[in-house]
Amino acid sequence: MEDATLWEMARRIPQALAETARLAWSVDRRMVITIMVCQLLSGVGTFVMLTSVSHALGPLLGADDPRAGLHAAWPALSTAVVAMAGGAAAWILADWATRRLNPQIAAAADLTMIDLHMRVELCAYDQAGFKDASQAAEIGSMRAVDLADDAKTLTQGLVQLVSAASVLTSLHPLLLVVLMLSVIPRGLGGVIAARIDYRTHDRTLSARNVRSMMRWWLTTSELADELRANTMRSYLHYWYRSMCERVVGRELEGSRPYLLVTLLAASLSGLFTVGMWASLAGLVLAGAMSTAAAGTAIVASQTSGRALNSLVRYSAVMFHHGLYLHDYYAFIAAYQSMTAKRGNAQAEAPHEVTLEDASYTYPGEDKPALHSVSLTLRRGMVVALVGENGAGKSTLVRLLAGLTVADNGGRVLWDDTDLATADAESVWQHVGLVPQRYGRWPLAARENITLGQHREHGDDRVWDAADRVGMGDVLRELPDRLSTLLARSVWGGHELSGGQWQRIACARALYRQPAVLILDEPTSEMDPRGEHAVFHQLRERKEDRITLVVTHRLDNVRLADWVIALEGGRIREQGTFDQLIATEGSLVGELYALAQDR
Repeated sequence: MEDATLWEMARRIPQALAETARLAWSVDRRMVITIMVCQLLSGVGTFVMLTSVSHALGPLLGADDPRAGLHAAWPALSTAVVAMAGGAAAWILADWATRRLNPQIAAAADLTMIDLHMRVELCAYDQAGFKDASQAAEIGSMRAVDLADDAKTLTQGLVQLVSAASVLTSLHPLLLVVLMLSVIPRGLGGVIAARIDYRTHDRTLSARNVRSMMRWWLTTSELADELRANTMRSYLHYWYRSMCERVVGRELEGSRPYLLVTLLAASLSGLFTVGMWASLAGLVLAGAMSTAAAGTAIVASQTSGRALNSLVRYSAVMFHHGLYLHDYYAFIAAYQSMTAKRGNAQAEAPHEVTLEDASYTYPGEDKPALHSVSLTLRRGMVVALVGENGAGKSTLVRLLAGLTVADNGGRVLWDDTDLATADAESVWQHVGLVPQRYGRWPLAARENITLGQHREHGDDRVWDAADRVGMGDVLRELPDRLSTLLARSVWGGHELSGGQWQRIACARALYRQPAVLILDEPTSEMDPRGEHAVFHQLRERKEDRITLVVTHRLDNVRLADWVIALEGGRIREQGTFDQLIATEGSLVGELYALAQDR
């Protein structure tokens, strides 16, 4: 945008229009065809109207008897009225079609972005620049709500301009030259003004993004207690106001040059408009043009002026759209290939999960988060995974669940199926995961447990999962039981405590009856009763699955059949709990001793 010239602007606009048409065509071809036909009809109507006015002005201005002149001009005037009415009807129909297109385009672009984010490999999130590219593409998808309307207005202005210019050219070629000259100052003014807007937008991008993020934290109920009790209001209000003042200050800085550019462009445009009027007067006085033709030229120039205003204004708008659409399509193209399409092998519920020299290095990092780990987990085992922060526990969980694929030649096998060659969805059908950061979905209690899975089983299975984690009685006391919306911020919604939400997350995993159950700090927010209920369930049905529990609570590790301790991305030790705490220099023994001293 900083380097945008009139030529650069003109070059990019067709691309923006083509990309808009591509989006529109993908959602509703009938409406796209309707708009195109209506715009052509509107242009034909303008041409016929101006031509008819030209034919009517001769008899009206040349007749000695006004009645005779009106009688002679009546057929042409009637044609002009019909053409004007037809053009207006075509415009209304095009506007109707556009209003049908806009929400569909916006929804299609938004759904494409959401779907890609949900299907892309997790390693994409870790790549440098992913978040920035995602935010830029999000702006492009949000701009889609205005795309069809702005593109229609731009092309309509172009059609009207071509129609009026054709009439002016037929009257005298000089008029077209003068008309085109008036485009230059308006076009340059539009580019420079758009550049000023973009520069202001760019210089305030960081402040607006941070302000927008902070605004949610300042207004959500989740942090209201901390904000008040710790007397943070004054400072945070000062901080937020500073961000507002920074944005406003930058925008005020850009207002003066914007005004100067706009005034200069308008003055030059007005000068060329005066030149057109002078040219008309000179042609009439020289006898090169009749008074009737001059009158037609006046009407055509006014039509051209309105079309030019629309064309210049929406050219700048579509240029902006084009930049953001480019970001949108670039993001889609860059990360479409990174969706989780690894192979066609269908993974079955495993009896054994084996890691063979499995390692993983996050994008942009030199040091592996996990170093050549080899181990085997068997069905019927409850395995505890322990280690300090940064030991590689979360990375190991991702590999076991097939969320990421081992690198450097390592493998993760479910029985004989290499997860690097398996269809990812078929793997995840057999996984139940309770991560540290679980979803508190603004859905009904039922959907928070099922999330659309296995609805054919009815509510009995939902109640069973809730009862197994000690949430059955709580859900039965809700106003609408399983149909109660779990979102206090929404009218009629109900909120749960942190521990209750964690129980719901555990119920969600148990409801799936997975072959591989992974729980990462599953009871960190629970009371002792809830914690006991969850770990009791892990033991009760352990024969049906492979169970892995990541925990820092060493008392819970006692319940595991096998304990694995990670340190620095490597397995430091593994064995039964009793064996490890009895071993001198054991990490598990050290952590357990520290826990007992608390």
